[in-house]
Amino acid sequence: MSHGNNFELTAPTLRGTPVVRTLRRTALLLLAIGALGAVVTALSAPHRLAANYLVGVAFLLNIAATATFFSALLFLVHAGWSASVRRLGEFVAGLLPWVLLGLLPIIVAPGSFYHWTHELHTDALIAQKSWYLDPWFFRARLVLYALLWLGMYRFVIGNSLRQDEAEDYAPTLRNVRSAGVWVLIYALSFTFAAVDLLMTLEAHWYSTIFGVYIFAGSFVATLGVITLLAVVLREQGYLRDFITVERYHDLGKLVFAFSVFWAYIAFSQYMLIWYGNLPEETVYFLKRMGRAEWQWIGIVLPIVRFALPFALLLRRDTKRNPAILLTASTIVVLGHYLDLAWIVLPAFGRDGLGWQEVAIFAGFVGIGVGVLSFQLERAPAVAVRDPYLRESLETTSG
Repeated sequence: MSHGNNFELTAPTLRGTPVVRTLRRTALLLLAIGALGAVVTALSAPHRLAANYLVGVAFLLNIAATATFFSALLFLVHAGWSASVRRLGEFVAGLLPWVLLGLLPIIVAPGSFYHWTHELHTDALIAQKSWYLDPWFFRARLVLYALLWLGMYRFVIGNSLRQDEAEDYAPTLRNVRSAGVWVLIYALSFTFAAVDLLMTLEAHWYSTIFGVYIFAGSFVATLGVITLLAVVLREQGYLRDFITVERYHDLGKLVFAFSVFWAYIAFSQYMLIWYGNLPEETVYFLKRMGRAEWQWIGIVLPIVRFALPFALLLRRDTKRNPAILLTASTIVVLGHYLDLAWIVLPAFGRDGLGWQEVAIFAGFVGIGVGVLSFQLERAPAVAVRDPYLRESLETTSG
């Protein structure tokens, strides 16, 4: 390949480093909070468990699947600038095989999560959709999504890891040639999964832009997690020879751009439903904006998902400032949780966001952080044999 390296670099490893140990201690603390919260919730308010479980699984699944897609996308567009940070996204993608196990309770007992499973023969509107809202067809679709995403992960991330040991660039070439197919598979499967896992919670409601809305939120949250990881590792003294302020700038531009994209999609969905003023469409927002316990989230979402990231990352110098980049990335990741909570919890008729939601979500974050801490030790933190690495180290961001 024309971008090959002709210089030797030492593969940086994070195995046994203080940052990994800190992540594991943090994960254990968060898991303890989550477990305690789940137990107390099961005893005092068991009706909250299913909703919070779905929010936690959707949050981790959104980020893990989208991180895998992001790696495929970088190969597809020959993004040379990304070679020094792409492995961090692949570490995040390493959550995917484990998070897919979280679909098992939903596959086994969809009736615990989706009211339409009990109303297929009693609700006239749902009965019209029964060909699609069939419990067994629903289960089959979830299994299909899991198999497709697992296949994408094993192929794309597997080839990237194999490049570390390869004597030529064959693994990278396989990814470059196949990336377009995987990107298309992700686009279709992720859209249908968003509909199945989230939109069918409101079985009477529909939005033709919903899949894109969930993708936009998931993509900016995934970029936020990767940026958080890059900033933390570099500022702790790791990967300084590989992650430069130029890559800070690139990641900051992506977080900035896709925060704007989320706002565009969110406004488009809301504006069209507001203007159409059809009862079968407005019911979704009336349930959320018409009740004080959910209304505040609807007001906060545009702030944390658009206004704050936009203001923080608008200037060139702020995209290169680690403290500001860390703040903006944290905001967009937490914003994605609020977004999913706003989608899921009102569908279960819950009375606002309480300590139960916060505690159980902390447990899911603990799962993510714990798995990530082991992924960081799985392979070198930079793909030093990537044919685009020299370009990444030498490229400056405008």
